[in-house]
Amino acid sequence: MSYYLGVDLGTSSLKIILGRDGKLLGSSNSSFTINSQKVGYSEENPNDWIRAFHEALADLIDEFPIIKTEDLVFSFSGQMHSLVLLDKNGNVLRPAILWNDNRTVEEVAFLKEHFNEHLLQVEKNIPLEGFTLPKILWIQKHEPSIWSQTWKFLLPKDYLIYYLSGKVMTEPSDAAGTILYDVEKQVWDELLLEKLGIDKDRCPDVFPSKEIVGEMKSEIKKKFNLSGKIKLVLGGADNACGAFGVIRNPDTEGLISVGTSGVVLIYEGEQSADNLGKYHYFNSVINKNYKMGVTLSAGYSLDWLKKIMAPNQNFNEFTRLAEKSFAGSQGLTFLPYLFGERSPYFDPNLSGCLIGIKAHHDRADIIRAVMEGIAFSLKNVFENLGVAETNSIDCFRVTGGVVKNPFWLQMFADIFNKKIEVLNFNEGPAYGALLCAATANNEMHKWKDANKVKKTYYPIKENMVMYKEAFDRFKLLSDGR
Repeated sequence: MSYYLGVDLGTSSLKIILGRDGKLLGSSNSSFTINSQKVGYSEENPNDWIRAFHEALADLIDEFPIIKTEDLVFSFSGQMHSLVLLDKNGNVLRPAILWNDNRTVEEVAFLKEHFNEHLLQVEKNIPLEGFTLPKILWIQKHEPSIWSQTWKFLLPKDYLIYYLSGKVMTEPSDAAGTILYDVEKQVWDELLLEKLGIDKDRCPDVFPSKEIVGEMKSEIKKKFNLSGKIKLVLGGADNACGAFGVIRNPDTEGLISVGTSGVVLIYEGEQSADNLGKYHYFNSVINKNYKMGVTLSAGYSLDWLKKIMAPNQNFNEFTRLAEKSFAGSQGLTFLPYLFGERSPYFDPNLSGCLIGIKAHHDRADIIRAVMEGIAFSLKNVFENLGVAETNSIDCFRVTGGVVKNPFWLQMFADIFNKKIEVLNFNEGPAYGALLCAATANNEMHKWKDANKVKKTYYPIKENMVMYKEAFDRFKLLSDGR
């Protein structure tokens, strides 16, 4: 029997979880920082990811020294869209341009003018500043000497795998996020590549998400005194792995994740991918594609409010004040567009707003309005995925910091009019990556029922009526901005 390690390379930290025989044993993490030298720029040094991996793995080995002599299977998840460029010797040519970098406004405008229909038909997405393709075009224009030296481009988790294995690879879920990948045929879009002057040879080879693709290099094994066989599995993009770790029935369950940003994700059912351009549409780590929408400022909106209103107050005490208000926040509406917005508006110029405030409103109303506004925004995302009216999704499984707040979870159940489930493991993408490793090693059956439901929230009819009126107000105000 092998030990399984799920590695999640996030935007601010790297996390590793360890499991065996359907049980999670422990975890470790190491952080790194974003560099922003200009307004709209967001970059990281890939060497910091390697350092973080070394630190997290060393900590895990210190806690569980038995794994030094055992067979291990690593699998990976990671932040999507971010661009890593390598020269022919495998050296990083420049800092990675991250998914939340906004320098590519002109490149996005160019793609919308000349390739929008093609991208919708083949890549199934509209161009956005966060995606990989606009970043490549920016490099071509602004750093041509860097582009001329580029041997391969990679996504973050794939660079970590390259470091560990010496192999240049990616898998469909991350490839789709570049918007250079034919989602239906699951191949690089050679026509688009040719028209944009991107040699196909610069693209990594694409392999399945849940197959063993290599082994850890001997020199890295020696560094950690690992003597067992160390297999590597590609895994998937963070949200693809997050869904794989949480959703057991892709036909009836969806995922809501509320951290700094918020995500609503469902797998595609019998309905075709209609209404494209209102959401993201990507390959997953299973044999179904998924639809996903993003609220950029979800949990961040609440953090922002707390810093303004009560910087020294305990976070739980601060949010508990919202329970003193009423559903609908006495007519107060918050639009959580502090960073502009992704789904369904895709407008970086949108701004946050607190509307309807009057003399009778107090702190409780304002806090509740922000919490409601975040939930309303994600409900708006769900409605634009094109399945809300079919009632095919009857349950959402929730991950992220929101799982610590029962009041907010009940609010989500009431606003979505859906059953909300919280699971025993709130490990997100790292857990999905671990399951990819177990699947590749033919031991998924040991993990099938490992992540059981810990708590279920059902919609309350009286609350649903009040929230319906407040959501309609939210939609009217948002659509009119």
